[in-house]
Amino acid sequence: MANQGYRYNEELKADIIRLVCEEKQAISKVAKDFGINDQTIRNWLKTVEEKKDPENNRIAQLEAQLKEERRKSADLQQTVDILKKSIAIFVQDNRK
Repeated sequence: MANQGYRYNEELKADIIRLVCEEKQAISKVAKDFGINDQTIRNWLKTVEEKKDPENNRIAQLEAQLKEERRKSADLQQTVDILKKSIAIFVQDNRK
């Protein structure tokens, strides 16, 4: 059975990030006090830092837009392929 992990609420994350960033408490101490893995807190801090950088925000936004456009393009290509096949079938039927 796969381990589902534990989801922490946003309020707890915000409190822990505040303790580490504003009150300058050590990550290892906060992790021990709250019973959370050190790396989990580091991941949260990294996410917060990435969100603060406007360049990273713009890049993420553009990547999401590109992904959506690629999805639409693939969907349209699939539609075109289906229509080409259906036209070929109708043309064959008319020749008989």
